[in-house]
Amino acid sequence: MRTKEEDGKRKNRVAILIIGLSIVLILAILAFSMQITNLQHRLTQANLTIAQEHSQIHNLTHSLAQANATVIDLNSKLIQAKITMAMQKAQITNLTNFLNLNESQVIFNNSILILPSISICIFSPNCQYPTVANITLHFNFAHAGYIVINTTNITGQNYIFLFLTQNYSRTWFGTNSSGVGGILNFSVRSITMPVLPGPATLKLSYYNTTNPTASYEARLTITYHS
Repeated sequence: MRTKEEDGKRKNRVAILIIGLSIVLILAILAFSMQITNLQHRLTQANLTIAQEHSQIHNLTHSLAQANATVIDLNSKLIQAKITMAMQKAQITNLTNFLNLNESQVIFNNSILILPSISICIFSPNCQYPTVANITLHFNFAHAGYIVINTTNITGQNYIFLFLTQNYSRTWFGTNSSGVGGILNFSVRSITMPVLPGPATLKLSYYNTTNPTASYEARLTITYHS
């Protein structure tokens, strides 16, 4: 038979075993809890990293959308700039053509004989009318432009007086017309006169300062630019 002492020792061993198992269980539970806490921390960190990555992806997507919009806007501006440049080039071409007045036509190219002028009041400070013309030429211009008048055989003290008139609204020398005058001489052998659409009259007279009774015979060329 076991004695009370043996039973007491047995109970002590059982108690110690239970306490030991309890400690082991508690430690296991604590270790498991720590592992769970660690895993939760890692999961939180992973979620935070995923959220940051999503945020970066969103920012990059937004930046890409803005870049695409900028590219579209720049392409639109480039197209508009090309259109504007093309329009400006066309305008420059039109203005250049208008300035150059590309179309030209010789409307008079003949020999002329200008007799001495009857009146040379153009040299008088009190003269109210131009020199009396010895030759009168008539034209009818279809478009606005200018005429270039050239002549030959101008030497010494020869002077050819030209007066171009067209019917306008203002008064010139008491008539319902306007005009422009010019002089051809030894130093000026070509003269340009503007013209508008409609009929025009060109009057020519001649004077030689050294020989007032002399006549002038040469070739006269008139070119019309429109």
